[in-house]
Amino acid sequence: MRKIKMNKSYIVVCGIAVLALSGYVSLDLLGSFLTARDARAELAHLSEVRSQIDSGISNAGEFPSIVRVDNQLAKVDYTFDQNLTRFVKKRLRRYRSDYSVITIIDNNNGEILTSVGFKRKGNQFDYQLPYSSTHPSASLIKIITTAGILSNTDVNNDTVFNYRGRGTTLYKYQLKNKKTRWSRYLTFEKAFALSNNVVFGKAAVNLLSSLDLFKMASSFGFNRNLFSDISAGTSTFPMPKDQYNLAELASGLNDEAMISPVHAAVLSSIVANEGILKFPRIVDQVVDLKTKEVLVDSKMRDEQVLSPEIISSIKKMMELTVSRGTARSSFKRMRRSVRKKLIIGGKTGTITGGVPFGRRDWFTAYARPKNDPSDRGISISVMNINLKKWYVKSSYLAKEIIEHYYKKKATKKLALK
Repeated sequence: MRKIKMNKSYIVVCGIAVLALSGYVSLDLLGSFLTARDARAELAHLSEVRSQIDSGISNAGEFPSIVRVDNQLAKVDYTFDQNLTRFVKKRLRRYRSDYSVITIIDNNNGEILTSVGFKRKGNQFDYQLPYSSTHPSASLIKIITTAGILSNTDVNNDTVFNYRGRGTTLYKYQLKNKKTRWSRYLTFEKAFALSNNVVFGKAAVNLLSSLDLFKMASSFGFNRNLFSDISAGTSTFPMPKDQYNLAELASGLNDEAMISPVHAAVLSSIVANEGILKFPRIVDQVVDLKTKEVLVDSKMRDEQVLSPEIISSIKKMMELTVSRGTARSSFKRMRRSVRKKLIIGGKTGTITGGVPFGRRDWFTAYARPKNDPSDRGISISVMNINLKKWYVKSSYLAKEIIEHYYKKKATKKLALK
């Protein structure tokens, strides 16, 4: 007589089903068990898919479209917008920075619409670079510092700070609370828009503790794994060692706080989403090629990390950066027909260091329609690494992509009417 082998979980399900039909256990318990079992199976499938995506990127330099799940072939549907990715690649080929990375996120659901890296040497695209966390965050960290100061103190956008010397430096004498005839004054929001290191360093030393800043960085995704579908590098923010180190970390003038280009876009996405972190994802679903069964169905994960009231103040600062701050020269050249329909906020940053080594030029921004509050728009990060010369500003490249995205979106709407 032939023995029939049965899966243990199958036997357990049958047993619980019999008990449920007999009235000994509730149907709710049966449903809960099945739901938990399906969730475990999906997590196991996702783990298999993730390892093959990692392998595909590192070995073949591309995202695999076909993977094996439970020894069966399955198709991976990614969240990428192919038309947008083609345009991004054209821009990267045109300017040919030594290294460049562009990431775009749909703020409505956390889906990554494109994430492309580029190397001038060899004229090659690099799909690992957007997920690597070997890049000093520079002044992008001022978004975190601003959130910490607004959350823990009575400071607001109009609070006036004084400083001495150049705003791009950070010497110990500049951190002293000493007013002289050479002291200059800036409101908090203007200091953000102009990326003044001294104001942010002094504000952190006088108003924040090391733990306050560290906790806020963690809330914004530092020292945490943001992805479930790809093994991305974790952005790191250290606990400040002393008061001067606190000033360095708060202003971004250091090579200790590291961030990935994808995470840089997430920072803007949190602001655009009223303080909600929508975890980024690249996999939409994974489908068995033979049975058409959905093996992995990616679900949006989110977490409230900051109050809408604090975010409202940060938005004003980021929008001032674009209209009158360090990004104004790039965005004043945006087509009026596009610009007048959008709300755009951003943050620039420059620093030398990281891997690959070079002069980093950062820009992170959100762009959303003015006339549709329900549409959270997109967030973008651009990182250029320059060795001997600069080829294009990161903020200008972002301006071109935002302009293209919303022109195409407007064209599609007209075509549907």
